[in-house]
Amino acid sequence: MAKSLIRAVAGAAALTLGLGLAVEAPAAVTVIDDNGDQVTLDAPARRIVALAPHAVEMLYAVGAGDALVGAIDGSDYPAAARLLPRVGSYRGILLEAVLARGPDLVVTWASGTPQALVERLHAIGIPVYASEPRALPDIAENLRELGRLAGHGERGEYQSAVYLARLAALEQTFDEPPRVFYQLGASPLTTLAGGHIVTQVIRGCGGAPLFAEQPVLVPQVGREALISARPTVILSAAHDDAWQAAWQRWPLVPAVASGQLYTLEPDWISRPGPRLLDAMDQVCSALRRSARQGQK
Repeated sequence: MAKSLIRAVAGAAALTLGLGLAVEAPAAVTVIDDNGDQVTLDAPARRIVALAPHAVEMLYAVGAGDALVGAIDGSDYPAAARLLPRVGSYRGILLEAVLARGPDLVVTWASGTPQALVERLHAIGIPVYASEPRALPDIAENLRELGRLAGHGERGEYQSAVYLARLAALEQTFDEPPRVFYQLGASPLTTLAGGHIVTQVIRGCGGAPLFAEQPVLVPQVGREALISARPTVILSAAHDDAWQAAWQRWPLVPAVASGQLYTLEPDWISRPGPRLLDAMDQVCSALRRSARQGQK
């Protein structure tokens, strides 16, 4: 569902006390999440559970780290996130563990958090914000909205502006776009299609992502199809360059013949948060090196 652009914040109300003193009531906050659902809080969240590492990173970025009271395994950035109580992992999330943290907001991963858990949270009355940036500008919008939900609207706006400025500075084009294959898995050989944000990174760097037109998000690719596609650059996320050795058996692939295989930092490229631009910097640099190689 396309995300609505609705962003409204209710004005603060004054409550007159018997002594004639005026106390400002907390401001209600309304945003639209990445599922297109309206999320309304009567006051900014003070206890937040985040069920995706990228959401944890964004909450810290907007200054809401002190409000985080729970996260899932793998939430390890920044360093303070490693100390957060765990409520589950990618293998499963315990509703009881989430409720034990007493959250007034739960941030989920729209396609990764079990729907049954989300429905239970809704039934109990706990507000849920679903985060799933699918395009590069979506991360800036998430930063703005999470900042507002946590009572750090100014910080969220600032981080959003910083992100968009860096994104604009990184974007590049080529007269002849490099033909880029992103290797997600090796056996079977898989990649990411046009609906994934990694494909948007490649396009933003001026590359032509191969197999982006496939109807599934994670298509399998035959070796023969890949040879026919003639990639000039191959990218993959790994902790070292060992994956590159297997490609040496395919010298007919232009990227292999010219040595244009590049390893990306896995946490940067796999998490749709502010550090995705660090991965984009890696990708753009790789495509510039490939372009220079092609000019020799």
